Amino acid sequence: MNTITAPIVIAQANLSDLKEMFSLALGVIFFFGFVYGIFLIWRGARKIADGDSEGYSSIFGGIIIAAAGLIMSAFFVLAGIGDAVITPTF
Repeated sequence: MNTITAPIVIAQANLSDLKEMFSLALGVIFFFGFVYGIFLIWRGARKIADGDSEGYSSIFGGIIIAAAGLIMSAFFVLAGIGDAVITPTF
């Protein structure tokens, strides 16, 4: 395969396939982010139970991380570009 035909082959990729790949990648990232956010919330609750005031910031950070997909989608819709939102899949 020479270098002249390589861009032509790459340019024939289907846009819906690319959207599906991004959707799958977002699903995996949001899954791990949600699990990590729940872990931070649990850790923050444990810190508060032990008397550490740093637990509140851990809970707040966990909520933001766990709800990142919803927050980003809401900002896209509020900005008027709701069609740019990709629904994560697994």
